[in-house]
Amino acid sequence: MDIVSGVVSIAYSHFYISEHVEPGFDSTVQAPDFRTNDPVILTPGQLTIVSHVQSHDAWVTLVLSEVEPVQQTEQWQLLGKWPYPPMYGGRMGISGPTTGPAMPAMGWLSGGQRDDRSLTLDPATVYTVHVYARGRQDSRARYEAAMEREEWGIHEGFEDYVVVFIPAGQQTKPRPTQGFVVVG
Repeated sequence: MDIVSGVVSIAYSHFYISEHVEPGFDSTVQAPDFRTNDPVILTPGQLTIVSHVQSHDAWVTLVLSEVEPVQQTEQWQLLGKWPYPPMYGGRMGISGPTTGPAMPAMGWLSGGQRDDRSLTLDPATVYTVHVYARGRQDSRARYEAAMEREEWGIHEGFEDYVVVFIPAGQQTKPRPTQGFVVVG
């Protein structure tokens, strides 16, 4: 099981789990349609996760697992399950819409985790992605209460997310669309 975690700055009530567009590939990223009430919006190469809070920092963990996770506590809510076929090289990252890649938590030791905080999927495999959230049930009310108390500096602890990728089948491995030669 591979695990990658970071803190993402959510803005405009959303953040992304995006596949890095590798050299030689043309981007197929489409803007998410926010007119839906779905908590997760899938577009080619990207999951857009919609938060109940306008702006805050959230802990996000990406997991590659061979089996479906067992829900540990009632605090974690399954937002849904969707098929995810890698579009490029399978390298998934966490990012905010205006702030870029997720960062390690302050004072948190990475334990040998790579600096790029990306999870590598096999591009020849189709995955079922499970998205879990903790704190969403009342996050909006807690955020608004903090704003009424004029606690403008509170940006953490409203929601956390776990995104689990589980192999579900095979696909033809995506190939670069531009003329790159692989040597070695």
